[in-house]
Formats: sequence, structure tokens, C-alpha cells
Amino acid sequence: MKNKNHGKISIRYLLGLVVLLIVAMAVLELTNVTHFFHKRAPQTASQYTKGEHGTKTSNSATSSMAGSTSTNKASDGKNNGGTGPVAILLDPSGDFVSNHHPNLSGSPAPNTLTSVCTSTPGAECKIEFTKDNVTKSLPSMTTDSGGSAYWNNWTLQSIGLAAGTWQIKATVRLSGQTKTASDAMDLVVSQ
Repeated sequence: MKNKNHGKISIRYLLGLVVLLIVAMAVLELTNVTHFFHKRAPQTASQYTKGEHGTKTSNSATSSMAGSTSTNKASDGKNNGGTGPVAILLDPSGDFVSNHHPNLSGSPAPNTLTSVCTSTPGAECKIEFTKDNVTKSLPSMTTDSGGSAYWNNWTLQSIGLAAGTWQIKATVRLSGQTKTASDAMDLVVSQ
């Protein structure tokens, strides 16, 4: 009798553990902690800056210094005439392209990309692609209060990128200061 009851308890215990494991996996999947049964959702601006998106640069947009608390002299060594503090411009960083090996045809690799440029809040950011003395770029954007600018779902064709190897460079500007950074990897566009 003991062996028979002991066997029933073990099976019930094992079934209980399996059910608990399934419930735990379902909860983890539904809360996007794991991605065994669904694809990871693309990151959006709200995941970086709590919902504030970067905007296209206008002539007056580059004078904005939202979120700046630093004081510093401008890059020419002079102050800005008493109009307020000058933000220290940070080197650009981020995922300048989400995929370094896209295809123009979209197959097998997608030709839709996402780009992120991070620097000082209020800085104008531009990402450029250069191949054989030809330069193409994404439209300039102003970084948001979190210091990031986002270009979501742009295509190679939308900015005229042809097949070949393109060097990637990001340039940021703010209050007369300019900083650049190159991506460590080239953008290799296939047919």
C-alpha cells in the first residue's frame, strides 16, 4: 500500500510542477521577459525616454538646451553673452544602424532599419553614409530630453543607398560645438 500511495503522490507532485512551470512560462512570455514563443517587440522612443520623441530640426530647434544644468564656456573660449549656461556637447553614440548587413531586395535580410543617436539633450544629430565620395544621410533630428534622436523604419531606398560598403558617421551640433563619431562597423548593402 505504501508503494502504491507513494507512486500517486509522486505523479501528482510531478503534474503539479509541470502545471506550475507552464503557468510561470506563460506569465514570463506575456510580460515580455522571455521570447521563446514570440518575437521581441522593436524598441521605441518611449522605452528610452519615457515617451518623448525627437523632432525634425528647424532653424530655431538647435538653440534649445532642454535639460541642461551644466555651465561651460563655448568651444571658442568665450561665454555666450550672458544668455544662460552652455551645455557640454557629448560625443554621439548609439546604434547608428540596427542592421549592418541589409539587402536592397529585403530578402534574406530586411531593408528596413532603425537608427539611434545619443548625445546632449537639444543637440542636432545627423547620421551620414559615405561610399566612393558619395554621401547620403538621414534627415537631421534634435535629441529629446533623454539625449536621443530616433529614426524608425527607414529604408535603404528612402535615402538612396545602393549596394556596396558604406562608412557610417554621426555628427552632433549644439551652441557652436560639433562632435563626430564613426561606427566601428561598415554598412554592407547587398542586392
